[in-house]
Amino acid sequence: MKYRIVSLGCPKNLVDSEYMAGRLEKAGYTLADDADLVVVNTCAFIADACSESIEAILGEAQKKTGPGAKLAVAGCLVDRYGDRLTRLLPEVDLFLGSRDCGRLDVLAGENGFSAGGPQDEAPCFVRKVLTPPPTAYLKIQEGCNNRCSYCTIPSIKGPLRSRPISHIEEEFRHLLAAGYREFNVVGQDITSYGSDSRQDIRKLLSRLLSVKDDYFLRLLYLHPNGIDDGLLELVGSDGRIIPYLDIPIQHSEDRLLASMNRGYSRKNLERLLGKIKSDMPDAALRTTVMVGYPGETEEDFANLCAFISRWQFDNLGAFAYSREEGTAASRMKGQVAKGAKKRRYQRVMELQREISGRRLKRLKGQRMPVVVEAREAEGMTGRLLLQAPDVDGIAFIKGNCAQGEIRTGMVTGTTDYDVIVELGG
Repeated sequence: MKYRIVSLGCPKNLVDSEYMAGRLEKAGYTLADDADLVVVNTCAFIADACSESIEAILGEAQKKTGPGAKLAVAGCLVDRYGDRLTRLLPEVDLFLGSRDCGRLDVLAGENGFSAGGPQDEAPCFVRKVLTPPPTAYLKIQEGCNNRCSYCTIPSIKGPLRSRPISHIEEEFRHLLAAGYREFNVVGQDITSYGSDSRQDIRKLLSRLLSVKDDYFLRLLYLHPNGIDDGLLELVGSDGRIIPYLDIPIQHSEDRLLASMNRGYSRKNLERLLGKIKSDMPDAALRTTVMVGYPGETEEDFANLCAFISRWQFDNLGAFAYSREEGTAASRMKGQVAKGAKKRRYQRVMELQREISGRRLKRLKGQRMPVVVEAREAEGMTGRLLLQAPDVDGIAFIKGNCAQGEIRTGMVTGTTDYDVIVELGG
């Protein structure tokens, strides 16, 4: 039997897809384009993601040929809308909630709807990594206990469930042995790791760093409230932790932060960012902001832009607020018009383009680690180790190198988001 997986959404979804691929291959399936079983692992965080997932499902249904061919749909769309999908998408043979993906190999020959309980979640691995070396994602938790007013994740994924440190370490060692060297530690909010199990993120990182080998760890999705002095000291004390901090602030204005239920104020953010800039001046800072949240005025938006200009984030992602069914924010007064949200999004991204260009210029003439990712028509491309995969800029690499290497080169040129790196002899 042959299989193929279409993985949509975030890196955490990709890891789930890799768990499913590993289970299928252990059961005797092989990865192939002309698959007998196609799995679409869906995203349903916002309405646009749901639409993309449904389009992908329908597209795969049209390709299905032969009496034995099966189409399975897994992940967030199933978690969010449940067995209603069996009526809406009769083209699909099997629906799997996220907590049942670990049993895909068992259920692959069945039809219908399956959404198991917590005991059915995927084990720590078998896992087939679908990204080429040297980069892999290391998921340390599932679910979320934060209750941000705009977010559907707790209702889709459930409460926080931290993986045991021993399981994470075992998987980490397995990936190291397979040749992976850059590990992106992911979860909904990794600073909350272990708060459900008497562990914490520093204990986990210390355990991973006790492994003597040549590798790098990047910490993604750090809630501002969970970043304390001890975590910053750990990041700054070991060169194997990439000095890259992904801190989604969402907004700068206290009234909106309180309405979002973020649990911090502008003053808290300024204290945290000031400490990072002072103690770790060479660290790369990334954030995410939301525009058009209910009640956001033009003055609020102008203040957000001023805050971004002041703190000069190296990388920034923005998204327009999406009114999602079942969230507290969807019932709030003061919903912002679609046109205004679009204009504010464009303005933020224009502002960040200017900031990013200025921030990258400071790297010119510096020797820095670069990850070699692909061969393009114009030569090799990749990214600086200070750039996260898929969401930040790219590096155009000059010099002899091979895909999968992590090399050191000199930054000789920059654009708004990208760099040119020349390797040594």
